[in-house]
Amino acid sequence: MTFAPGFWDALRPAAKSGATVNATSALECTTALACVQAIACGVAMLPLDIYRPRTGGGRDVATVEPLWEFFAGQPNEWQTWPEWIETTLMHAVLCGDGISFINRPNSRGPIRELIPLVPGTVSVEQRQGYDLVYHLVLADGRSLTVGREQVFHLRAPSWNAYSGLDATKLAREAIGLALATEEAHARLHANGARPGGILTTEQRLTREQVDELRAAWQQTQGGLSNAMRTAVLSSGLKWEPMGMTGVDAQHIETRRFQIEEICRAFGVYPAMVGHTDKASTYASAEQFFIANVVYSLGRWTRRFEERIRVDLMTREERQRRLYAKFSLQALMRGDARTRSEFYSALITLGVLTRNEARALEELNPLPGLDEPLRPLNLATQAEAEAALRARQSPPQGPDGGSGGQSAGRQDAEGKAAAIAAVARVIGAEDPALEQKIGRILSAANEARIRGARDALDTVLSQLETP
Repeated sequence: MTFAPGFWDALRPAAKSGATVNATSALECTTALACVQAIACGVAMLPLDIYRPRTGGGRDVATVEPLWEFFAGQPNEWQTWPEWIETTLMHAVLCGDGISFINRPNSRGPIRELIPLVPGTVSVEQRQGYDLVYHLVLADGRSLTVGREQVFHLRAPSWNAYSGLDATKLAREAIGLALATEEAHARLHANGARPGGILTTEQRLTREQVDELRAAWQQTQGGLSNAMRTAVLSSGLKWEPMGMTGVDAQHIETRRFQIEEICRAFGVYPAMVGHTDKASTYASAEQFFIANVVYSLGRWTRRFEERIRVDLMTREERQRRLYAKFSLQALMRGDARTRSEFYSALITLGVLTRNEARALEELNPLPGLDEPLRPLNLATQAEAEAALRARQSPPQGPDGGSGGQSAGRQDAEGKAAAIAAVARVIGAEDPALEQKIGRILSAANEARIRGARDALDTVLSQLETP
């Protein structure tokens, strides 16, 4: 026997507020919807690629791998990769499990497609041997049981280690109260933002007369379209409006607090759903956005990357240490100032070449920008020790003897001559000589020039050598 999707959700007990909370009704709460979208859409906008590590360090995009070719296409015939990632994350964040069926001929064959399964159409079972099986309900109503190797399973934080925690169950009361207060507020405005009242009379009315009077009053005075209309009462009827209670006056505060409660349940900062308090500033909001990347998006990207490695890669691909990686740098797209400062710092330190920075900005490389820059006032430990030994060694003259000039005078003359030589070469505007200057006048060579005191002639002779 199979059950239609949503059958078990309909049997869930209602929240204490009276609202029914399940995956469908939870999305009708704007805060829950915004939290799910903040995570799902935030991760889906990040570039995702498959990488192969180098033997001596570093990495390369695995463009010749079958898995990379699969990611270069589509997950299925009707979705793009951002859409599939969004759907999978929405299911995982809201219901605990984002599951897709892997369609491939065998465990070692290439993946043909990933078919996302709607929550309620799949259940996970752990057998006595700790192996997992998945019971699927297909679109035509047929049931199918498959093993773990045939599904992609992205889990939310899990208690039993094989299925994720359902946020709509655990946060049922917070979401239910938000839905109930929103409905109560909507009904208040449907009545012209006026509380109800009582029609009284000293006459005795039958049940039929009470029903007719209530219907007639509602028809002429109820609803937003009848607000502020003049009422005409007869037969001794009196209208006694009911005043707003303290609970009604705190209605807005209750709704504001529920935003924070739901954000806590989903691990999303309130600023990401458009909720701020009076104490928030631009600086604090910026820190909230950074914290959202680190603590909200970061944990989901890590889970997604590891799930790709475990569920979508073959044993041979894992042995060759292939891995998937989201690029969080894409989140700086809207902040040109921070992005430029980031590139400037890394290029100056030699971490990035200028062409690598251009590639991150999706610009074509330019000739001569593939060499990393190196600050002249920085050196490695080995270079610093070599410079120290050079300074401690006695200066030698051209004939092998000690130099006749004092160390201070030779230092000043050597520095001035080096500056003059560099200025002379740069003035020649010869690219080849400029590259040779960059190699010779490094931090170590500059220290050697100052320490040996007479190495200027050697440097100049090297510059003149083709």
